[in-house]
Parts: sequence; structure tokens; C-alpha cells
Amino acid sequence: MQVYEIVVDGQLSAGVADSLGSIAWRDVGGATVLSVTMDEPDALARVLALLETLGIGVTAVHQVGDAGPGDDPDG
Repeated sequence: MQVYEIVVDGQLSAGVADSLGSIAWRDVGGATVLSVTMDEPDALARVLALLETLGIGVTAVHQVGDAGPGDDPDG
């Protein structure tokens, strides 16, 4: 499974963060970084579409690695 970090504009409110479901997130220097493990080929596109629907601007998307079986990408 691929692991991506999606950097979005600003800091997300608790309500918006909750609407993202099980996606891990952290505030970093005025932006929010979402850590997403992609378990399906179109998962990244679905997350990006959700962010667009919520009106959240995406600053960057980085592939940060692969999560093997049993790996926890969130630490």
C-alpha cells in the first residue's frame, strides 16, 4: 500500500477533520498535513475529490513510502 501526505491550506477545524473519517492529520506551520494510506488504486483521487467538495485547497501531495502488512503509517 502506498502512503501519501496531502498538505492543505490552513488549519482544519475539528468538525472538518472529523468529516475526513479515519484519515490522520496534524497541524504544521499554518497548514494541515493529512497522512493517507491508499488501499485501492483510486483512493487518492477520492480523497482529493472529497477535499475539493469541502472547499479545502490542496497545496501539495507527496508519496512518502509504502506500508507493508502490519505497518502503521501514523507512527
